Amino acid sequence: MALTTLKDDLLAEFKEERIMINEQIELLAPLAISLRKPAARRLLSSSTLILTEFSCYILSVGGIAFMLFMHLIYPFSVLGEIFYNPAFRNKIGIPNLIFLISGVYGLTLIGVALIFIVGRLAREMRLKNDILHMAGKDIKTLIGQHLERKAALDTIEQRHLLGDMTGVSQPANQKWQSVNEVMNPGYGK
Repeated sequence: MALTTLKDDLLAEFKEERIMINEQIELLAPLAISLRKPAARRLLSSSTLILTEFSCYILSVGGIAFMLFMHLIYPFSVLGEIFYNPAFRNKIGIPNLIFLISGVYGLTLIGVALIFIVGRLAREMRLKNDILHMAGKDIKTLIGQHLERKAALDTIEQRHLLGDMTGVSQPANQKWQSVNEVMNPGYGK
């Protein structure tokens, strides 16, 4: 195994860092573009989800109250009158009336549960949208940092390595001379 010089190791690391930054920019740029959306649209979506969430919670509480007072509300109070009227109860049958009343209460309970679930889903969507918005901002910042680092690496490459890392370097302090001051090697003094 041949030992390498510090210069060779640094040049190899420089090449690897450039490759890694280019690959990360290619990977993250489409993700940042897809996660970004206008602030007004996000605000409208977030407020709509908050409104939907609280509306569903209020409807769920109202549905539970509706179930508790269902026997006092007109169309459903008829079920109680039919159940406690011996003539109708014997004509329809006690098991059928019990199934009808429990079916009405069961459907109401299922409706309340579904509305509550929709409210919870609206909450989860709102929270995930917030997370996605933060991720989009973070990825945008990360890409900006990568682009700054890429520009710095390109500057170093142009300043010292002349394009494709050939090992040829430019002099650090080159003095500019006028044409008349340049010595002619063919004409000796």
